[in-house]
Amino acid sequence: MQRLPLYQIAFRRMDIPLGEYALKIVLPAFVGGLAVSSILFFTLSSFFIGASGVVLLILFPLVSTVAAISWPVIQTMREAVLIEKEMHMFITRMGILSIGEVTSQSMFDILRQMSDYGALAKEVKAIETLVDKWHTSLPEASRVVGRQSPSPIWGDFLDRMAFSVEAGQPINEFMKAEQMTFAKEFDTLYDTRLESIDMLKEIYISLTTTGIFGLVVAGIHLVLFITDDYGSTPLDILVRIRWVLLAATLFVIMQISMLVAFRSIVPDDPIFGRHEFETSFRTRSRQTWLTAGGMGLPILLSTLVVAILYSEIITSSWDKYGLVLVALLFTPFLVPGVTASREEKSIMRRDESYPGFIRALGGTAQARASEPSATIKALRGIDFGSLNDSIASLESRLMLRIDSERSWDWFSAEVNSSMVSRFNRIYLEGAQASGEPAAVADLVSQNTTNLLSLRRRRALSASTMNGVAYGLLVATIVSFNIAIAVVFQLGSNVAGVAQGMENMDFGDITTNAGGLGLPVLEDAGGVESNIALFKIVTSILIVFMVFILSSVASRLRGGGITLALGQVSTMMWVAAITSVVTGVLLESTLGAFFTST
Repeated sequence: MQRLPLYQIAFRRMDIPLGEYALKIVLPAFVGGLAVSSILFFTLSSFFIGASGVVLLILFPLVSTVAAISWPVIQTMREAVLIEKEMHMFITRMGILSIGEVTSQSMFDILRQMSDYGALAKEVKAIETLVDKWHTSLPEASRVVGRQSPSPIWGDFLDRMAFSVEAGQPINEFMKAEQMTFAKEFDTLYDTRLESIDMLKEIYISLTTTGIFGLVVAGIHLVLFITDDYGSTPLDILVRIRWVLLAATLFVIMQISMLVAFRSIVPDDPIFGRHEFETSFRTRSRQTWLTAGGMGLPILLSTLVVAILYSEIITSSWDKYGLVLVALLFTPFLVPGVTASREEKSIMRRDESYPGFIRALGGTAQARASEPSATIKALRGIDFGSLNDSIASLESRLMLRIDSERSWDWFSAEVNSSMVSRFNRIYLEGAQASGEPAAVADLVSQNTTNLLSLRRRRALSASTMNGVAYGLLVATIVSFNIAIAVVFQLGSNVAGVAQGMENMDFGDITTNAGGLGLPVLEDAGGVESNIALFKIVTSILIVFMVFILSSVASRLRGGGITLALGQVSTMMWVAAITSVVTGVLLESTLGAFFTST
């Protein structure tokens, strides 16, 4: 079966025809972007002068049109990631079905049992619709859906399934044969995703470096070529820094685009489980958030008092102390972030112990054929590492013989692992349905071991990206601070030259220079204010960049919002310390290159 290209799959999966989509979505997006550009251009004519006005008229329509055209492709890539997220559960469920008495069931009935697996439900529903409503044969329906599926691994499986049904192969033989094939394909796909992450890292570094260069050039242009003739109102200030704002806007667009790209390609593999039980970690987490909230108000008030009392010093040295104040505001997030990070490490250790535990549990249950509490009690002498406490609690609850299923749910909640929770449920259902807990446990153990291997590779990629994020953040701050220091020294020296040439006719100098000249020589009054504005813009961009990097790193790690906010606080302090150190070093060393004569 030959798969369709991604863009064809994207447009075929839309709910409306391509022509209608162009008329109802793409054209209005272009018109809307053009309208925004026109309104800004004509209402703020002084803001956009010369080439900046042309860039404005082109920028908004271009961005809106490209976004409207690429949105179906982005959504299709996202659906592929969601489908592939469920693949390991799908593989395990297939293996368990092959163990039990499934020979009397049709292939289609088994697929309908898997309709609760997230994004895979849509694919199964599509096959069901083709068979029931359009009276298409199951093999043909599988080929149609597989050919248009955003996930290549799911499409290949449907193609093999179609051949199996046509050949009359028994369902249990097909599922057993698929185990190794499916697992290898999934490993290959996962590795491809990780390689795509490495490619995105290189692209992200290149785009960020380009954005920094554009901002530095815009800052030099602001100091040397823009005077204070525009005035001091907010609109006048925006007009003055229009080129810096344009460079900053492009920088923000590049950052957001890369965030969307990372989230579209990186599979969503959460580490923390979701449950409704009041576990010890949930209690600690709530306490840490209350502590963070209690810290937040005093820190906010203290920061405001310091900013008011030392406003002149902070304003003049914003490149050194500005990010310190911002980092103080995010400090409370360190408390829940550190707690979540410790729990994440504990969960990973428990995940490593789970395959051995489930294999021992299945073998013991198969050999003894006793009730659950006795089976768990027989494992008491075995050391399962970080799982020992949770297993002891499980034994105590099972011995009460009140609600066995609830006891296992509590076990999953205490382990607090998404992987353990889902595979545990599959094991219990499979062992009960097939009557062969040892075979089910062995299959679950194999798949969890394979998933842990993939997670280790992903963790390595996430660790590399984390290092890249901190390195890129430090490099960005150093680049901005060097640019600010150099431009400040250059602007100050030029201003000093201008003061010593007050009685000269600058028009003659410009004429004699072939029309070339520096406007700052004629009016150097705006040098300090321009530099201050550039410092503020770069600080805002650094904070924005920290949030982007934290979101990307959190997605790669599989953590939640708490881990992301904790990393935001950590990165802000790294940025603040880097800013102070580079500011002090530049003050002490840069003067040697700008000595006055």
